[in-house]
Amino acid sequence: MIPPEPHMTVLPVERQALMPSPPPTPRPSQCFTHDPDDPDRERTVLPLAAVPSAVGGARRFAVAQLRTWGLDPLADDVEIVTSELVTNAVREVGLDTPPDGYVALHDAHPPLILLQLRLTTRHLFCEVWDPSPSPPVAVEAGDFALGGRGMALIASLAGRWASYPSPAGGKAVIAWWELAR
Repeated sequence: MIPPEPHMTVLPVERQALMPSPPPTPRPSQCFTHDPDDPDRERTVLPLAAVPSAVGGARRFAVAQLRTWGLDPLADDVEIVTSELVTNAVREVGLDTPPDGYVALHDAHPPLILLQLRLTTRHLFCEVWDPSPSPPVAVEAGDFALGGRGMALIASLAGRWASYPSPAGGKAVIAWWELAR
């Protein structure tokens, strides 16, 4: 008998696994912090595989959610900020190239990242959690640099941004806008 691979689930012969099962990935129970002085009115979370295609899905999700909440005037800025935050998370912990098809994605086991949008009475928050503890670094990009302007772009579009160590491990990067009362 051939010993199973370490990441395979071995079932009785009549229920033999056809594909390797992914190594267990703990799903963070509490990734984000909240301010009891500014409680959430609405909150939505989108789990994403840390692959390049996650960025487009995150942008569409953010715009649709803002329209649902009646915050259309902020949609363009939030769309760009979401794109930058998710791109940074994918670059930090994810795959460089998208897997070719579902089976390749399954076999690649990309890490999980979470996008959270929160609406409070005073603010709109856009947060992205990833399992890396390394905080984002705003860098001076040269005139001809192809990258490195993401955090400066976020700072110019959002009211403020910050990062914090997550209670579940890793970090959350947050951008927010103050809402008119």
